[in-house]
Amino acid sequence: MALELGVTGPELVGRATELDDIGASLEAAISGAACILVVSGDPGVGKTALVQHACAAVSSEMWILAGAALPLASITVPFLPLRSAIRRAPVLEGIPTPGLGPGGWAANDVIVAIDDWLTQLCLLRPVALVVDDLQWADQGTLDALMYLIAGPADRRLAILATLRSGELGELHPLQRWLADIRRMPRISWVALEPLDRTSTGAQIAQAMGSAPHQSLVQEVFSRTAGNAYLNRLMVSGLRPETRHLPRTLPEDLKSAVLRSWRGMSDGARQLTQLMAVGGRPIRAQDLAGLSQQAGTQHDAAAILRETTEAGITECWPDGTHWWFHHPMISEVLEQGMESGQRRDWHALFAAYGARLLAQGTTPDFEFMAALAQHHYDAGNVGESYRWTLRAVAAAGSAGGSNEILRLLHRALALHGQLPQVDESREELLHRLRTVAEAAGAMEDELDALDALLAELDPARRPLDVAEMLVRRTLVRFSSGLEFLSADALLQAVRLAEVSPESWQYAYALAELAHVGLWKDDPDARRMAATALELARKAGNPRALSYALTANSMAALLGERPGEARLLAAQGAAAAARARDFWALLHATTWQANATEAWTSQVFADLMRSGRQQMAMLGSPHVYLSKMAADEASSYLSIGRWRECRQALRVALGADPGPLGDVAARLTAARLAALQGSQDEAKAHLARAEELFAHKSGYNNLDFDAVRAEVLLADGDPSAAYLAAMAGAGKEGQPPTMCEWLLPLAARALADMLQGARDEGADTADMLASTDELVERFPSVLRESGNDTPFYAAQVAAFEWLYRAETGRARSDAGNAAQWIAAAEACQGGSLRWEEAYCCRRAVQVLLLHGHSGHGPATSYLRRGLVLANELHARPIQDSLLEIAARARIATHQPSIGQAPDGSIELPGLTAREREILGYVVAGRTYGEIARSLVISEKTVSSHISNMLRKTGTSNRLDLSRFATRHGPEPTAPDDRR
Repeated sequence: MALELGVTGPELVGRATELDDIGASLEAAISGAACILVVSGDPGVGKTALVQHACAAVSSEMWILAGAALPLASITVPFLPLRSAIRRAPVLEGIPTPGLGPGGWAANDVIVAIDDWLTQLCLLRPVALVVDDLQWADQGTLDALMYLIAGPADRRLAILATLRSGELGELHPLQRWLADIRRMPRISWVALEPLDRTSTGAQIAQAMGSAPHQSLVQEVFSRTAGNAYLNRLMVSGLRPETRHLPRTLPEDLKSAVLRSWRGMSDGARQLTQLMAVGGRPIRAQDLAGLSQQAGTQHDAAAILRETTEAGITECWPDGTHWWFHHPMISEVLEQGMESGQRRDWHALFAAYGARLLAQGTTPDFEFMAALAQHHYDAGNVGESYRWTLRAVAAAGSAGGSNEILRLLHRALALHGQLPQVDESREELLHRLRTVAEAAGAMEDELDALDALLAELDPARRPLDVAEMLVRRTLVRFSSGLEFLSADALLQAVRLAEVSPESWQYAYALAELAHVGLWKDDPDARRMAATALELARKAGNPRALSYALTANSMAALLGERPGEARLLAAQGAAAAARARDFWALLHATTWQANATEAWTSQVFADLMRSGRQQMAMLGSPHVYLSKMAADEASSYLSIGRWRECRQALRVALGADPGPLGDVAARLTAARLAALQGSQDEAKAHLARAEELFAHKSGYNNLDFDAVRAEVLLADGDPSAAYLAAMAGAGKEGQPPTMCEWLLPLAARALADMLQGARDEGADTADMLASTDELVERFPSVLRESGNDTPFYAAQVAAFEWLYRAETGRARSDAGNAAQWIAAAEACQGGSLRWEEAYCCRRAVQVLLLHGHSGHGPATSYLRRGLVLANELHARPIQDSLLEIAARARIATHQPSIGQAPDGSIELPGLTAREREILGYVVAGRTYGEIARSLVISEKTVSSHISNMLRKTGTSNRLDLSRFATRHGPEPTAPDDRR
């Protein structure tokens, strides 16, 4: 048997496009078009796994012959990867195996023999020849591959090769071979880049078996730069609740990173260790100077050539500076040094920096920050403190916010160790707070605020303390520590009352009004109006923004949406002037709330445009992520799940902060539950609940409804009922997704009653609970102040859904009509998930009660399948298909990923080509086909080009006509009634 390349790891993440590209090449070979594809990338980026997965997908249609080149130093085995491939090939009568004997022996004409042998195999079945690690291939293998590439164009042969791009210096013997094959036809390349941050997070979740903390994802990504292999090693053995990486790196990771380093000369290893201690790119002449100062004599230029050939270092684009090919190498090398040697070398760098300054070097931020670090690690406390503050002062736009925060934390740590310094601790804390706020570093800002509030005397500085109390309340809210604290805000108002004309008083009063509006405090509207009057007099844009937004909220709750929109727009403008991005997010959200329900395209568009405006103003990602998460939630509510996923990728594309993380995870949990990925849904929900201490206490988040929906999908209606009722019974303003809560509660009761009836158990208590639910809540909950026609249509749909679920619980005779009315109402409200669910329930009731004929049931079954197919709602689709099979109803609808009317049977086409041809005949565009099959448009185009060639047609219209004329007669659908 041929080696069928097994997939030994989990499903690949973040590689859909590359899998499509390789799959298209393999499909082309299956169709009779020979090709070669080279997959290149850094070590550990995932080249081998990618090829394994692609080959596994077609292993039933072709022989997979795989071999790997090895980095042999003392011996050479000619044709080593080809020997491995041939050993695993099928032994077929009448087809002699090429003459590759033991001990490296090979016949003189072995290349021609391999070519003939492959030609004969390809006549029987398509073949994929896989050569892993081409950079280590011997010359004989390269010559054989060149000969095979130049072979017949119609041979059913695909040659796949992986290549470590980081280990090919200019003089590497493979460079000429690669240059030669680039000029040949039928060659394609896949340059495999590292994973992005979102895909890194998905891979970590896969490795740990649970959704990871975003702080952990950020730390891993910043150190591995998305290298798939290093990602796995970095989190190996960590528990799912881990928030930060350990201080020391895993031993397996160190070994993997230093594999090439250990094979270099002693001088190269010593100088690269010296570079690692330096901590930043270095010029060759500086490396030589440091080496000389250390008492060693090395040719730095020659060593840098050696380290670059080994893939350890690389020259930067400026042509003068050198650094490690992967930043992890530097970290591993420095950690592996003895502490004494490391301290001595830091002192060496500090002395060399002083020498450069004496020679007239003008220090920039990077120079000062590096010098501060070297003094710190060398134990020079005073010099480290001095250069740390100089670096902070010089930072401007040159230094990243994370680096400045690190420097400020160090300055605070050193401050207490020095007998006399010019700066006060309070001054350093204020600097830390300012930088943290600008960077969206909530944890750092909260640390600074807590420290300042602990040190300041409220009696002497009431306004400063009041302002900090308000800001700390907002930061604690955004960090998931507690919902907006009325006690802290009331304390801030009382402190600021000493100066009622101050902006701090208006600021504190505005936020106290904001909390009061959430809690239905009757004094809240008066406080908001007073705050606005005082803020306008004070002329402070920050206080004005919060006051305007509080009044916008009051106007909307008072059913004055036009006034609310105007006030929120003014609040957003004031926030932009103040560069207060918390206030800008707040105002933009209420402006959108006053325009249309959040469950709408309009709301999603407003959040997207607001996010883009904030990005142009330089907002930290923590605020952009919350807006993207809200955008995603809006898209999901109206069934636009692809746009939802894209917005979630934006939200999680960098560290989203706790609030953005939780909002994104709740939406991701709901999407996963609706599409049948229950383990993923539970993992996202669990992480969201872990991140936010008070969970359901956040009325602006949809914890209760999402929790109920996930529990229902998991078959736990009892817990789902409790979750839905917890949200429905809250005081103050209804929580987000309040409209769902009562239908979900009724659904949970109906599921429990159905289970009890199936088991013959007593249902009296559950029926009484249903009556109590309807008596307590005769109508669904709805948001205050939002009364647009679109929202009214959605509320009407939820009313019908609530009525239909209670009817199902009570086994009402007219329940079928209720579900039909609910389905129509959901369609009118753009609630596509709920519409599909209602179609499913309508079909069940219609068939259960034996309504005359299958006509209505068939109609709603097919309608539900169309919706389920578009939404990828597999639970609903599976249920409807099962009903159709039992009732012997022809669906006439595709399953997810299938062509509209089935595949078209034409001779000579692959299974995938027949599938795509069905879409072509149905008149679908490339984009529609790609979305339906979850492949790239490039792959669709490749398949269609192959079909045009095979059928002799010139375009898609001709191809469609050809299929209609030459395909088998379509069978009339068997609509059994």
